[in-house]
Amino acid sequence: MLFRSCLRGRWARPLIAFIAASSLLAGYVYLSVRPSYTLYKSLERLDPEHSHSVIKPSQKYVRFKQLQGAGFNNQAQEILLFHHLALSSGRTYAYQPLIWRPRGEHATVPLSAFLGGVTRNSISSAVFDEICPESEVKHVKLWDTYETLWTKTINALRGPERCIVVDDWIMYWGFLASDALHDIWPGFKDYLREHFQWSRFITEIADRAQSQLHLRSHTSQSEGEPYTALHLRRGDFEEHCHVLAKEHTGFTTWATLPELRSRVAHPPLDTENATSVVEHCYPSLRRILSVIDEHAKAHPHIRALHMLHDGAWDHPTVYIQVQKLAVALMDASRALAAGWTNGPMKIITHSGMLPVRLGEADWAVTVDVEIARRADFFVGNGFSSLSTQIIALRLGADNGRPEDIVFY
Repeated sequence: MLFRSCLRGRWARPLIAFIAASSLLAGYVYLSVRPSYTLYKSLERLDPEHSHSVIKPSQKYVRFKQLQGAGFNNQAQEILLFHHLALSSGRTYAYQPLIWRPRGEHATVPLSAFLGGVTRNSISSAVFDEICPESEVKHVKLWDTYETLWTKTINALRGPERCIVVDDWIMYWGFLASDALHDIWPGFKDYLREHFQWSRFITEIADRAQSQLHLRSHTSQSEGEPYTALHLRRGDFEEHCHVLAKEHTGFTTWATLPELRSRVAHPPLDTENATSVVEHCYPSLRRILSVIDEHAKAHPHIRALHMLHDGAWDHPTVYIQVQKLAVALMDASRALAAGWTNGPMKIITHSGMLPVRLGEADWAVTVDVEIARRADFFVGNGFSSLSTQIIALRLGADNGRPEDIVFY
């Protein structure tokens, strides 16, 4: 009742105004603040120069068949695993551009604009074609059972051939959701700590965002509030969640790690129960609030929240849900009734408030990932590649604690 009451009456007009303003803002962002083609063209010119600078006579190279056109984190999670595979087998990784759907169905952007660590000592796919003529390339197909795929790939890449191209897509969804990833995790954690790095564009925007939004990183003593990051995955996800429920699908990638099994909000996920799958994949706002209630009672010093969401011009109702959560979480009477001992949330920020400037919108999603990585606590969706990417960075690159993560 408290939740419903704070969404009626005096909140109706502000909510309508908020939706209208958000729609206008989303349109402005979509049309005017993506990075310029001039910047991307300059990176496309610099990438071959850098690639040639890291080439050595004794090196061996590998290029993988890469996922095309999915969301950034779907592409990034396999790119990182490909890079790890290449390094583990003593080969130099040949990276490819990202397919960036916000610019068009087949539009590409330079990978170096996003993942600086992956591209630092690697070569571009264009340079691979220069130094590896087709007559000197060994083509391999490596599809195998989940349990043997990684080892089979490593063994194949350790062969004597100078240039290898993997022709089949080995990071398919079933493998990424299987327990086979658990054996890979210890080595991948080391890889992330040693090699993961965003581009300078992303870290600069993330630093600016934290400063302007008054959010303090858990690793920093700077000014600002300690905060929780919450991933509100909505948009087109509802239909996808119902498909997963029919197929009895569980969490994906790093959300399946054994050390995170106890970090699922009650009731736990039951993949044999379609209702349970939907409850965890596309939870009600009431369920999300209950998870935050438990966290807020256990961590009374944290009274700031950053919501990562996928609101956009084609998914405007997400902004309504963001506002509903914000209203409820900043309501003092509701906080008291829920048992909070230190008052309601004092600061609530969200993806639409990121201070992206002209030419920076393509990086907004990665900035959100970095802000969630730096949070004291993270509430995520175990079915989402964005959430699992954050988990990998928190537990791997930063050697963080499972206790600072929960899945709703």
